[in-house]
Amino acid sequence: MIIRPEDIAYKNPFELAIPRKGLAWTAFAILCETISDHIEVSSREMKEVLIIHCKLSVYAGGEYLCFCACKVLQDLGYHVNLLSDVFEPSKAEALYGMGTVLSKCTHIQLPRPATGLHRSLLVLERIVYTIKLARFANLLSKGDFDFVLNTQSSVFSFPGRRLYHFVYELTDLFSYPVPVAKGAIPRGGRGRRIYFSVLKLLYAALAQQPRPTSFFVTGHGVLEGLKNLGFTNSSFIYPPSRLLKPGLPKRREIVQACRIAPEKRLEFMFDTARRLPQYKFCLVGRDSEANRLSNPGYAQRVLANLPPNVTYIQASIRERPELLTYSQVYFHTGLEKGLLLVLIEAMSAGCILVVPEHGVAGEIVRASEIGYTFDTMEQAADKLRIAMDDKSPWNPSEISLRAKKFGPEAFEGLIRSLAEGQRGPGDGF
Repeated sequence: MIIRPEDIAYKNPFELAIPRKGLAWTAFAILCETISDHIEVSSREMKEVLIIHCKLSVYAGGEYLCFCACKVLQDLGYHVNLLSDVFEPSKAEALYGMGTVLSKCTHIQLPRPATGLHRSLLVLERIVYTIKLARFANLLSKGDFDFVLNTQSSVFSFPGRRLYHFVYELTDLFSYPVPVAKGAIPRGGRGRRIYFSVLKLLYAALAQQPRPTSFFVTGHGVLEGLKNLGFTNSSFIYPPSRLLKPGLPKRREIVQACRIAPEKRLEFMFDTARRLPQYKFCLVGRDSEANRLSNPGYAQRVLANLPPNVTYIQASIRERPELLTYSQVYFHTGLEKGLLLVLIEAMSAGCILVVPEHGVAGEIVRASEIGYTFDTMEQAADKLRIAMDDKSPWNPSEISLRAKKFGPEAFEGLIRSLAEGQRGPGDGF
């Protein structure tokens, strides 16, 4: 089953304002019916599932979770339809070893907003895109899927079908590809909030609102936040982390592996390294195209100020696992509320975790009862000294053994239970 935005929208987005009359509109309606018929026919041939991950191009932890869900469902005999902004099996293979999994999916292209417009037209362009998105959503909802899994919380609704959302941060709720659904948490200043409130009203007039059967979160703070918002149909799940083996003997090295993005607080890592010139630090990172678009110039600025005792290696842990497995300490500096696969990988590699007290990283240390947390830079430096000077009470084998309870089995079991219809009768709560 293939649905392309050009099949359901005008080539020129501004033509959406044209009245629905004439041969063009008739042809459009016939095309929509033909696509719907194609959906119904193809779905009868085997079990169909729709996975929605609007911004696959980020290529971070959530994208790995998406590919893992695809693999579990394919192994169960499902045909996976993937709605996303990009479809790049070669990149999925290089980053995650999931190229074959992705190539077996049928891609549904997410509608793209117009590009290259003058700034004075951006307000109008977002209105046009909201209309286009609503029309796409209405057609998509006609797909004959057994159930729908959002590995990014999206604006799309599927009345009468089981609908599941993974939420990693509260600001992700109903926010992809743009936060125009009811319940999306406002961002930005007062003017932006008012503007998106208008877009929400427009979207609500044209398309139904998502009402998930269940929410799944990877951080207890996010779980509490969802329940405070009234979403009591929410539960916690550990993400599908890979489990590594410790490399021995350990090198006296402190490592962090992450995207080069402001939320990772790499400046905190570098300033801490300057306080500890006797230790070697290693940053394993990627400056992806999506990061460059979201944060232009950030990577160049932050990497231009590397301390002498910090080495930057542009790679992924999948490409260079020895950078993690042979390091003694994993030093995390971000304050994310959910989905930190690399922390579990670091534990399985026998690394001592030194992480912020607040956020999901602190939750993992408290749950495993291994590692150290900090609030201030001074505390971080003190904990790193303890971990590096062999004063900690844990050896690599013990740390690796504790990581097994955070392995991928629970996530895979969850996806299998969703496929078997054990998580609710239909869309809504």
